[in-house]
Amino acid sequence: MVVGDIMLDEYVEGVVDRISPEAPIPVVKLVNNQERDVRMGGAANVFNNLVSLGGRNIFLGGIIGDDTNGTMITEKLNSQGVETAGLIVDSSRPTTLKTRIIAHNQQVIRLDREERMPVSSAGRACLVNFITQRLDELDAIIFSDYEKGVINKELLEEVLPLLEQKDIIIAVDPKFSNFRYFNNATILVPNRKEASGFVRHEIETEQDARAAARDIQENLACECVLLKLGEQGMLLIDGEGEGALIHTAAEQVYDVTGAGDTVISTLVMAKTAGASWKEAARIANVAAGIVIHYIGTSAVTLQQLKCALLDNKFPVP
Repeated sequence: MVVGDIMLDEYVEGVVDRISPEAPIPVVKLVNNQERDVRMGGAANVFNNLVSLGGRNIFLGGIIGDDTNGTMITEKLNSQGVETAGLIVDSSRPTTLKTRIIAHNQQVIRLDREERMPVSSAGRACLVNFITQRLDELDAIIFSDYEKGVINKELLEEVLPLLEQKDIIIAVDPKFSNFRYFNNATILVPNRKEASGFVRHEIETEQDARAAARDIQENLACECVLLKLGEQGMLLIDGEGEGALIHTAAEQVYDVTGAGDTVISTLVMAKTAGASWKEAARIANVAAGIVIHYIGTSAVTLQQLKCALLDNKFPVP
C-alpha cells in the first residue's frame, strides 16, 4: 500500500526567443497547448512505479479534491484496473496540481495549486479506516510525504502501532515536518537536505552521511536508513549498523523529478520479492539511474530494469 500526498504533474512545453518588455522575464510561446500532458505525481507516482514494475494487489490511499483534477486521477487509476476506494474526496481542498512550464528541455517556472493544511478529522478517519481494513493483505506500506497535509502526527499515531503488530514493512520517504514521528519504521529513505534538517548539521562528506544515518537510526529506532546523496549515490545503514555506499548508476541527468519516488517503490518491491536490503538498494539505485534520463515524472518498467541489470549496471560492493 502507498499512503500519502496524491498529486498531478502537468507539463506545458514552449519555446523562448525573447524577453518580455513588461518585466525581465522570458516569454514562453506554448507549443503543446492543445492537449494536457498530465501525469501521476507524489504518492500516485510511487504507486504508478509499483504497477509499472509488475506489482499486483497494490492499494493507494490519500486525499483528492472534488474537482476536475481529482476526477482525472480516479479515471487514470480506473484505466489501470486498480481499486480507487482509497481516494478520499474532500470538497474543501483542491487536488494538488504542479504545472511545469518547459522550454528547451528546461523548467522555466513551476505553478503549484495546493492546500498544505492538515486534512480534516473526517478525512483522516476515512483514510485510517481504509488502511486498517486491509492490514491482513499487506506485505509492506510506503508513506510518501510531500507535506501537503495527508501525513501528520495524528494519522501516524493511529496506524503505526497497528502496522508494527502485523510485522508489515514500513518504508518512509519523509519530509521535515513529520520526520520525527516515524518511530520504529522499518526503513527511512530521506535525501541529503531532509537528513541534514533532522540531525541539524550539513552533510558534506561520506563520514557526515554515515554519522547522520546512524543518528536517524538511533533516534527513531528504525531498522535501516537509506540516505539519498544525489550524484554521490546512496548510503545504506542496515540493522546491524553496517554501511554500504552505493555509487550512482546514472550516466547523464536530464531531470530528477520523481526519482525519489522510483527509489522507494523499487526498493520495497525488491525487498518484498525476497532481496536483502543491500540488494534492494542497489536495484533501486539502477532504477533511479533510468528515470532521470527522461524529462518529467516517469515510471521505470520491469523490462527497462532487467535490461539495465543485464548490461552490468548493477554496482557491486
